[in-house]
Amino acid sequence: MLTLWWLIVIIIILLCVLAYTLVTLFSSVGKRPNAITGTPIVTGSDEFLAALSALTGAAVDKGNEVTMLENGDEIFPAMFAAMKAAKHHIHLMTFIWADGKLSDQLLSLLIEKAHEGVEIRVFLDSLGGFYAPEDKFKVLQAAGGVVAWFSRFEFGKLSRYLRRNHRRSIVIDGKTAFTGGMSISDEWLGHAQSPKNWRDNMFEVTGTMALRLQAAFVQMWSGSTGEILVGNKYFPAVKGRGTVPFISIASSPSDVVHPIRSLLWMSFMGAQRQILLENPYFVPDHHILAVLKARAMAGVDVRVMVPNELIDVPPVLWAGRYYYEELLTAGVRIFEYQKTMLHSKFIVVDDVWSVIGSANIDIRSKELNEENVLAVKDDVLANELSVAFNNDCLLAKEIRLREWRKRSLWWRFREAFAALFSEQF
Repeated sequence: MLTLWWLIVIIIILLCVLAYTLVTLFSSVGKRPNAITGTPIVTGSDEFLAALSALTGAAVDKGNEVTMLENGDEIFPAMFAAMKAAKHHIHLMTFIWADGKLSDQLLSLLIEKAHEGVEIRVFLDSLGGFYAPEDKFKVLQAAGGVVAWFSRFEFGKLSRYLRRNHRRSIVIDGKTAFTGGMSISDEWLGHAQSPKNWRDNMFEVTGTMALRLQAAFVQMWSGSTGEILVGNKYFPAVKGRGTVPFISIASSPSDVVHPIRSLLWMSFMGAQRQILLENPYFVPDHHILAVLKARAMAGVDVRVMVPNELIDVPPVLWAGRYYYEELLTAGVRIFEYQKTMLHSKFIVVDDVWSVIGSANIDIRSKELNEENVLAVKDDVLANELSVAFNNDCLLAKEIRLREWRKRSLWWRFREAFAALFSEQF
């Protein structure tokens, strides 16, 4: 009888642990305010910049123009040329690194520069770099390069294992840098010409913007390796700071401070004419969902571009589709890119304000991941991104509300089920 009583107690304890785990991982209860309220400020205005700086804790800076690079055929020649010109250091931080042709090309270049005496530091997420060629990294390390990993699976870090380093920041000599959606895998080669070659953007920056991306790297590197990288060698003085206002957010979310969410909400809520949003992993929380609907109903032209079934993580697409009918009813236009996996990440508001970098439109990017983004007030960049969005529309299918409502019960069930896991997407 006593044994049975203890068995019941153990079962109850296990059920409580299971319930707690499920609520913690997959429920939004107690994780964020029920709503975000506040007075809208016109996006891109001086008042907006000051307010955004206060909310995110990131200073308003002045930088040079941003160069947009579209797909691998533009990205890698520019990136490799900058690396070949490196004199002091190359810092490379990315989420995914997979063995293949691109990996071999990059490692060959990094090893060559290491032999020349250039400091090489590579920082990878342990989950995103699961398929990285660690045996080939040993050749780089033998040449003097250093490879470090974020949040490897260790018993002392189990509570933090779901937090990932999703930042992208490649910095050369503290003077030139690249950010965007790219990772090191053969899917990023080519020019999005087939389903095996993804559609993506990277952005080349110099001067002050490069220093901010350097800071995003150094912050993560020092926290993981203990090596402090400071001084003029890593943060050289900038000659001619530029005239383009920008804010750099290197987000390390806490339980209550979510700078990426503040950036997105402020950018959308202050839109007067148009919002263009292109992102591969679109699973909006109720705050972002509400503000996109509100602006569309207020007459703002809101357009969202996402992948179709060629997405690499189908449950994310299904979860995002769960919100389509609600958005379409409010007047938001939704497009699904048809040619290949769409991995580009950018936002354009009112032809003047752009957000670029590593973040997705999901809860993970706002509350769990380490991310870095640049928010830039520049009509030249905004125009280039608007052209890119419109070009992508030519290869996309617009989702129409009337047709969408005819989808099968199986699709509806799949969407609703996937949406249950939105807290971890």
